[in-house]
Amino acid sequence: MAKIILIQALPAPRLDSRENLTRALRLLQGCQGQEADLICFPEYFPFRGEEELAAAAARLQVHIIAGLVEEAGGKRYNTATLFDRRGRLLGRQRKHNLGNLERRGFGVVPGEGWQVWDTDFGRLGAPVCIDFWGQPEAARRLAAAGADLIVNPAIFPILRGHWQTGALTRAFDYYLPVAGVNSAAATVEIAGRLYPLQGGRSFAIQPPAPEDNAGLARQVRTWDDLKDWLVRCGGESEDIVTVNLDLEGPRRWRPVIRERFGITG
Repeated sequence: MAKIILIQALPAPRLDSRENLTRALRLLQGCQGQEADLICFPEYFPFRGEEELAAAAARLQVHIIAGLVEEAGGKRYNTATLFDRRGRLLGRQRKHNLGNLERRGFGVVPGEGWQVWDTDFGRLGAPVCIDFWGQPEAARRLAAAGADLIVNPAIFPILRGHWQTGALTRAFDYYLPVAGVNSAAATVEIAGRLYPLQGGRSFAIQPPAPEDNAGLARQVRTWDDLKDWLVRCGGESEDIVTVNLDLEGPRRWRPVIRERFGITG
């Protein structure tokens, strides 16, 4: 089992405000003693603070995924940034599919490539927002690279209602556990205008691991809308959502499920 904490943080009115880093560190301190494997923040939260977050990961002895804006080679990227239990930078997943609003508001450009990171609890991918639930390519590439878990940091000026539907589709396609983390409901300034964020509903998806082939035969008859796979779902306000996800069971059953349904690619 992997113990995952989703921090559904309330952002300041400006996403690039240092207030968000202060809030992130305070929320992390509230996770002290939880013995989590991974703590995840939403997209663009806390926006900055790589050194401080690395120190927090080492202090708490936990992996942390943060929504940071990376500056490299004179360009800016919207990244899911992963630190390990010793506070080392494991990697950055740059967002590929950028909306006009974030291009104008934050000056970010599209990234390239899909990252899978080895951790002491499994192999992890972290595509950002619509890269995962709105497009099939990230899940396909990450599954092919051996990911055991997908973490999907996001924020939603629009389309939050489609988020879980898209994530459930990807979870079925590749029989992967998924954890999605959104910000709390808030109104933020982007590109000089105020936008209400559709907050919350952070979730965890757990594909089941039957005991045997007979158990699988019984289970698949219940897979109509897959709502039972949605094992946790937060509200709309600031919240800390904790979930234990089985990564080994889906890993073991993945080839069986895909063969049974004739899923390739």
